[in-house]
Amino acid sequence: MKTGIHGLVVLCVTTWAGSAMAATAVGPICDTAARVVCPSGTQNGALEISNDTCSVWNHRAMLLGSYAYRYLGGCANSCAGGGCNGGAGNYFTVAGRNGWEFRQLHFNANASTSSKTCDRCSLGLIGATGTASFAHSHSENRQYGTRKTAWIAGSASCGSTVSCSNAVGSPTL
Repeated sequence: MKTGIHGLVVLCVTTWAGSAMAATAVGPICDTAARVVCPSGTQNGALEISNDTCSVWNHRAMLLGSYAYRYLGGCANSCAGGGCNGGAGNYFTVAGRNGWEFRQLHFNANASTSSKTCDRCSLGLIGATGTASFAHSHSENRQYGTRKTAWIAGSASCGSTVSCSNAVGSPTL
C-alpha cells in the first residue's frame, strides 16, 4: 500500500487597515556637524538638515525599523537646485495607513540609489535636486498630500545639532 503526504498551504495577508502609527525618525546625515537649517529663521513644516557638503554618500533612511522606501528619481545631480519632480528633486517615500506618507527629498543619485526595504540604510548622496538652493536633506510627513508639522514638534529646532544617532521626530505612518 502506498501512502501520500498532503501539505497544507498557509496564506498570510498583511493589510494597511486600521489606525495610523507613529514611527521614530533619526537624523539622515551621519556627521556630528549636521544641523537643522531653517530658511529665514522659520521652519516650513519640514525638517531640513545639512552638514555643508554635497554629493557625499551620507544620506540615510531616517525611520527606525525596516521600511519600504520607494525611489522617485530622474533629476540630474545638483548642488544648487534645478527644478525637477515638482520641486522635490530625487526623493524617497514611505507609505503608511490612511493617506500618511514620509518623504526624504533632494538626493543626488548614484548607481546604488534605488527603491529598497531597509532599516536606516544609505539611500543616496547629499544633494540639492529640485528647487533646493543648497545641499541638504528635506524630510516631511504628509497626509493625503498635505504637509503636517506635528511630527517634529519638540524634537528638533532651528540650529540644533543632529546626526544619524539623534531622534529628530515621530512621523505618522
